[in-house]
Amino acid sequence: MHTVRKLFSAVADIWLGIIQNMPGPVGYRLRYRYWRGRLKHLGPGTRIDCGVYLQRPGWISIGANCWIDRGVMILAGPDDTSRHRRTIQVRSLARKGEVHIGDNVHIGPYSIISGIDSGVFIGDDCGFAAGVRAYAFSHHYRFDDRPGDSTCAFGSNVAPERQSMITGPIRLERNVGVALGAIMLPGVWIGADSFVCAHALILAGSFSENSLIAGAPARRVAPRFTGRPAVLQAEAHETVKTD
Repeated sequence: MHTVRKLFSAVADIWLGIIQNMPGPVGYRLRYRYWRGRLKHLGPGTRIDCGVYLQRPGWISIGANCWIDRGVMILAGPDDTSRHRRTIQVRSLARKGEVHIGDNVHIGPYSIISGIDSGVFIGDDCGFAAGVRAYAFSHHYRFDDRPGDSTCAFGSNVAPERQSMITGPIRLERNVGVALGAIMLPGVWIGADSFVCAHALILAGSFSENSLIAGAPARRVAPRFTGRPAVLQAEAHETVKTD
């Protein structure tokens, strides 16, 4: 019986490897049918591209009319280890361990979304450019309660009691754009209609609606929408003071 189970498991792995990398419309259809029965939810009209990796799919929900682009990794589920952790709380908590992606969302190529332990919530109409990183669970470089303890190890394969973690939910409300290479670390809330600039590094904290977010560490540098026509804004910037 054990040998039969191993054989079925090997066949399933081979089949998944085939459909994960099958190009074109046939590949889209096969991946949709495969993941529809394994994800917590998969909405109609959603495309899952080649090379997408979904860890613990029963903890992942993807809405309608989404595009999960090539090479995206989505990790989810609880962490039941004994690792030391510091929890960062923010408003509008995501569900612990779950990754929720709303409707009309594009997750750009080779992005990573890790909702392990604390969860990630991405609202409707959001967009990630290529290489975006969102980590609700991440290694810390030391024990906060024992900062001089050199036994703390920065690696996943050492004994759990030697690891220090930071955990906190990430939630993006409706219509948030995240540009190329931006990184979000545990404990982040971003209000609706906001935009994260390229290569921003967002540490724990909350950002109000209609925010333009930039820098490393990131901060709110301006409202995203000012209420002034773009031409008038450009003219204001070009005005030169004369004597």
